[in-house]
Amino acid sequence: MVIVKRKRVIRARWLWLLAPAVILGALAGAGYFYLKSVGLNLGRPTDFFAPPFHGLRQVNALIMGLDSEAEPRRTDTIIAVRLDLSAQRAGAISVPRDLRIAIPGHQEQKINSAYSLGGVPLARETVARLLGVGSDYYVKIDSRGLAKLVDALGGVEVDVDKRMYYRDRSQNLYIDLQPGVQRLNGQQAVGYVRFRHDRTGDFMRVARQQAFMRAVLREAWQPRNLPRIPRLLRLFGETVETDLSLRDLQAMSDFLKRVDPARIKTATLAGTPTDVHGISYLEPDPQQVTAAVNQVLLNAPPRVAIVNATGIPGVEAGLVKLLTGEGYEVSEVRFASRTAATSEVMDGAPQPDSAQAIRRWLKCGIIVRPNREAVPGADITVVLAADYINQGSG
Repeated sequence: MVIVKRKRVIRARWLWLLAPAVILGALAGAGYFYLKSVGLNLGRPTDFFAPPFHGLRQVNALIMGLDSEAEPRRTDTIIAVRLDLSAQRAGAISVPRDLRIAIPGHQEQKINSAYSLGGVPLARETVARLLGVGSDYYVKIDSRGLAKLVDALGGVEVDVDKRMYYRDRSQNLYIDLQPGVQRLNGQQAVGYVRFRHDRTGDFMRVARQQAFMRAVLREAWQPRNLPRIPRLLRLFGETVETDLSLRDLQAMSDFLKRVDPARIKTATLAGTPTDVHGISYLEPDPQQVTAAVNQVLLNAPPRVAIVNATGIPGVEAGLVKLLTGEGYEVSEVRFASRTAATSEVMDGAPQPDSAQAIRRWLKCGIIVRPNREAVPGADITVVLAADYINQGSG
């Protein structure tokens, strides 16, 4: 009798242990099919037990935002993102929509035309050829659904940098925003990210898009939005097309919440305005594209060349030691053929804070765009002049 009782006790214990697993399994199964029904990419049920991103530790993704409701639709927003899960850092490069580039199988056109010519596959291939880095995943956002998603979040708080007014009936676009910190509803948010009438062309608009993405993430993580999760998931499925699974998206969200903001690099590709057959383009600078990819996505240190224009040999030694200690790569040191009075930091790097930091360390000089004194292959050229000696940094 004692043995029988012990067997029954053991069976009862196993039942108590199995009960939660059975309940969780049933809930997971129901949740899987519900989320699948709203259009989210969940992969196979077994993928829930696989590591995120199929085990990749460096993840490249391409984010594309479609512009208007009228065909042919183009990519109004193009952002290449890299998550380094091992090193706990991330990078994002925004690609101006007017960049002139050879689209595979087609003539040179604006890069935002790639999607209208060949959908997501051609857009991914075109950006990969430009950057030299492919994408493991993609995210395509529909501006028509973005407004609904923002409204479901209860709006998004942003700092509108200027007065924005624009109307385009052909695209059903109406923008009327006052400057200042404010909470934008869905329609206003779409206008905010699509406004492009700035003296700096596309670059300010890209900066707004980056700020908007950060604001959306902040709103999504607010506790008050927890009860809205079912509706948010449904709208997400209607607004976003991606080959990231739900598990991947959760892992990405967790990563971005815990990563130090100082370890997230961003840059916008530059270009030279040009006109071809009456159409305005931005002509890309291959050297700047390479520098942006190396520094922002691949996290390579900026390459700095130093030109000694003081007339005093060896005065650059202290700066070389400082830059090396700060993580910069000093690619070349040369002696100028003539002396100069004012030191210059020639900023060819995709991140302006690099040149600004060097200028602060010099305690003299000015920041300028690269000129004939710039050293080929360097992201930043530092010309040391008489003012560097006079203020005692030598």
